[in-house]
Amino acid sequence: MSTTFVDIMMRTAATAGEDRGIRFYSSPTDSEFRSYAAFDRQARADAATLTARGHAAGEVVILAFDPGLAFIRALYATFYAGLIAAPVPVAAMRQPGAALGRLEAIIADSRSALVLTDGTALAAMGLEPGGAPAGATVTQVTTLAGEADAASWTPPPITARSLALLQYTSGSTGTPKGVMVSHGNLVANEAAITAAVGISAASRTMGWLPHYHDMGLVGQLLQPIFAGADSVLTSPSQFLRRPLLWLRLISQYRSTHTVGPDFAYGLCTRLVTDEQLAELDLSALEGVITGAEPVRGSTLAAFSDRFAAAGFDGRAFIPAYGMAETTLLVTASVRSAPVDPIRVDAAGVEAGELHEPTSDDRVVDLVSCGPPAEGHEIAIMDPASGLRAAEGAIGEILVRGPSVAQGYWDRPEETERVFGGTLVGESGDRRYLRTGDLGSLVDGELVITGRIKDLIIIRGRNLYPQDLETTAESFLQSGCLSAAFEGLGSQPAVGLVAEVDAARVPLDELERLAEAVRRRVVDEYTLPELGIAFIRKGTLPRTTSGKVQRALTRSLLADERLATVLSVGFDRSLA
Repeated sequence: MSTTFVDIMMRTAATAGEDRGIRFYSSPTDSEFRSYAAFDRQARADAATLTARGHAAGEVVILAFDPGLAFIRALYATFYAGLIAAPVPVAAMRQPGAALGRLEAIIADSRSALVLTDGTALAAMGLEPGGAPAGATVTQVTTLAGEADAASWTPPPITARSLALLQYTSGSTGTPKGVMVSHGNLVANEAAITAAVGISAASRTMGWLPHYHDMGLVGQLLQPIFAGADSVLTSPSQFLRRPLLWLRLISQYRSTHTVGPDFAYGLCTRLVTDEQLAELDLSALEGVITGAEPVRGSTLAAFSDRFAAAGFDGRAFIPAYGMAETTLLVTASVRSAPVDPIRVDAAGVEAGELHEPTSDDRVVDLVSCGPPAEGHEIAIMDPASGLRAAEGAIGEILVRGPSVAQGYWDRPEETERVFGGTLVGESGDRRYLRTGDLGSLVDGELVITGRIKDLIIIRGRNLYPQDLETTAESFLQSGCLSAAFEGLGSQPAVGLVAEVDAARVPLDELERLAEAVRRRVVDEYTLPELGIAFIRKGTLPRTTSGKVQRALTRSLLADERLATVLSVGFDRSLA
């Protein structure tokens, strides 16, 4: 029985051999293929070199790569040497300093002494040739070749309890936080994904998600390795430049499975022309996972309608729920019919309960994300009492099971608070991960209704609103505050309300200021879009202690009850 992911990689190399592997597209026409057997041979030699250089099992290695086969080679080498992989992004659009700052923060937090990279990644972060981030030595993965051969490799002294990954949360530019994922966690979650989604060695997967994010790493990259399935990949930047490329590669390779966040399906629905649609064949798709951000039934329906002419079957959609703290997958909803949202009363949701609508005036459509993965348990906790919530009630989602990670790296107090949750009146031995998300179980399936925290989830990233606000307020007059929040419906994915002294600033200057703020926040946080509203100074909703009330701000903006002097990017109403 395989207990570590090294066992899995070796098994796949033996069973898939030279016939199956990973093909990466660096452009729409340029690709490179490497078999699972070739990855295994290279990993043995690379790992032997790392060991010979004095790197011992249990050390943290930062993997700083652009998307591509070089990253996958480095990940194999890290695992085969028994090291702990900490993947990081190396590019941040037009803000290279942000990526370098994040890298150096992760080096400091993880106490890693080694960064594996290639010839282009560090340059992408604005470093001079030969430069290095503070706190660690840099080794280019290509220099590992030749020092040791594959025959000198011996399996590392690791077990299922050994750490495989430090999955740093993909949030804002604040201090990164490393989730400790063991080999046992990784194997358990990949097995859960396989059971829930049905990926096998005969499957063909395709994707473009970031390799440093839990959904891209665990669900897109490592899952086909686990199953021994053929995989085709490209980069997020290629997808964002040409969303059609995703669908063209699915058509070309007759892909059976893919994965993406809600925005990606909406983007393709809007941008693919009738002429381009005629070129596509999506009929081989069996499982199309949607997750990493709220799943909208309207998005799935629109995509299904648009691409039915290309052979797409809406029954292939699989809404899913997960997070880095559970390695990835918690639930997945596989259906024999197209996704049918659950229509509930909006007032009931606001009151913390799911009810059938009393009228069509105020309803909310929610999408089931399916039952817990095999071997896992979900409990709903009343946030006020700590008791198990009554059936039909909305509460905080708690998770138990073999995929729940080991905690946060070097953060014992936060680990205890988040990973040591218990239910009042029940055995203290039953420890749960507190997700911070709100939801309910309906006929044994999880329905997400919102989140306790103010996190903004966009494109699979958790953005802290206070960081966006800090960036925005650097442009504003002294004493002017702002509130950032997640958008609603067809509105911009992120909204920002900021105070200005309108009496002292002409309208044309306010318009230039709004554009400057928008451009800086969009660039720094890699947002798809941002709506901005300026309101009169001193009118931003706050608590009696002076804290900004973000949810109330968003609600008042939707109801047009703020003292708005300029709005850019919002429709007349957020509702």
